[in-house]
Amino acid sequence: MWTDWLALTFTSGVVVKDEVQPSSTTRFTTAVPLYNHAVQHSYNYLRPRLRVALLGVNYSLLPSRRKRNVKSVVGSLIRFTRSMRIGITISMDYLIAPVLGYTESEIHRRSADRIVQGCLQNGGIYIKLGQGLAAVNHILPREYVESLSILQDKCLIREKDEMEEIFLQDFGKKPGEMLRKIEPEPVAAASLAQVYKGTTLDGDTVAIKVQYIDLQDRFISDLKAIVHLLKAITVVHPKFDLHWEMIDTLRMELDFENEGKNGEQCAKDLKRFEYAYIPKIYWDLSSKRILTTEWIDGVKVTDVEGIKAQGLDLKDVDNKLITLMGEQIFHTGFVHADPHPGNVFVRKGKDKKAQIVLLDHGLYEHVSEKTRQTLCNFWESMVLRNDSSLKTFAQDLNVEDYILLAEMLTQAPYTVSFTSYSNNTLDEYMKKRAQEQFDKITAALKAMPKSMMLVIRNLNMVRAIIKDHGDIINRYRIMARIATRGKYQVTKQTFYKNIKGIYSIVKFEIRIFCNNLLQWIPKVYLTLLKLFGYDIASILQTL
Repeated sequence: MWTDWLALTFTSGVVVKDEVQPSSTTRFTTAVPLYNHAVQHSYNYLRPRLRVALLGVNYSLLPSRRKRNVKSVVGSLIRFTRSMRIGITISMDYLIAPVLGYTESEIHRRSADRIVQGCLQNGGIYIKLGQGLAAVNHILPREYVESLSILQDKCLIREKDEMEEIFLQDFGKKPGEMLRKIEPEPVAAASLAQVYKGTTLDGDTVAIKVQYIDLQDRFISDLKAIVHLLKAITVVHPKFDLHWEMIDTLRMELDFENEGKNGEQCAKDLKRFEYAYIPKIYWDLSSKRILTTEWIDGVKVTDVEGIKAQGLDLKDVDNKLITLMGEQIFHTGFVHADPHPGNVFVRKGKDKKAQIVLLDHGLYEHVSEKTRQTLCNFWESMVLRNDSSLKTFAQDLNVEDYILLAEMLTQAPYTVSFTSYSNNTLDEYMKKRAQEQFDKITAALKAMPKSMMLVIRNLNMVRAIIKDHGDIINRYRIMARIATRGKYQVTKQTFYKNIKGIYSIVKFEIRIFCNNLLQWIPKVYLTLLKLFGYDIASILQTL
């Protein structure tokens, strides 16, 4: 027995005084306490390890779904602890670092890097949260925007058999039973899902969007941790309280059936535009965690070389994109809230011109009729420089500072003409303005109708796309035209409303023409002076 060997080992090491060998009774009496001590020591040593081993055996015997539940609980505790540590560290850094001589920029950079690292380690909806924060780059410090932008191309590393398991859970069949072919490796991956290319039994090429299998399990617990993390940020900036918007958006994006319905509604709303395309949904191959759509061959809207390689005009692309987004904001009130470059594809249409393909309809915003009408009036007044009307409509949106609201919507200073501007100077101005008015901006976001948050997100993402293309169109004027028409778009249209709408549009176009003329005349005058040898710089200094 191993216990006898253990006793012998311990007794053999006993040191005995003198050279007289003890009797057998003495040896036995000495060995018993050592034996008991050895057994107790071994038991204490082995007990926690045996428990871990037994837990491991029990875990290995659990069905796969129960295993995920266990992993979800344990993982949630780890992610929660990590999130709280990051939140506390950031808060303390903002409180203590300035005293130690660190600049605000250095603190912003460290804090942003900590958030990015935490999102990457936690994965899933944490990455989605980071992407959501990056989307409000019109109010975040530059250091946060630069660091958080890393998350746009990050995703979870998943096990290869997940797709088969989720098909079995949602359909009771393996992918091979429902599809003729499916590529083993994903063609794209994001924070919530992976996309595979496949072929239906009827021979159609499709995109199969498969949600990460454990997201539903870990959603509630992770959501609580995220709320605490956002509250930690609020400690640093008391008015930067964005969890009231971000949490709801996370819930919506996890339901792929809702995403499919949103896509079909979008297609219905934009059907009068031949250059707008929404991929077809295959409902027999879709569930809350799997969405199968028509496969689209195209390029991202920011792939300038790819667009030009198709013989398409960038100006045409920008005009069409602005028109579609304006239609949603000012006419239908059903707004795509995540039109980042990965969700907007461009391809050649039947007319050989650019066709805009809108993807990923998981996040939409319903704008109420009252808010839509007010927004139409505000935008028109903004372009026409009607300050009295602008102030009234801003108050209707619960914002007192109408100039601040105008700049939030356009991301350009209100003092600069919306029909002519230089983006290099405007960008610098807006960055400085955002830092100076940070508290006012966040207070305005919280005060205005909830739907406005995602409308501003849409406007900001589209603005970034247009900027990448070189700002070759005037987005303000295009949006204002759409807004002017949207003012008179109501459910029950009357003859009087139609006439009033036409009159308003004509008046708007005349006003824009006059503004352009007033800007053109000084430019022509200065050009002529230069041709005749006058010193333009000296003339401008005297003005």
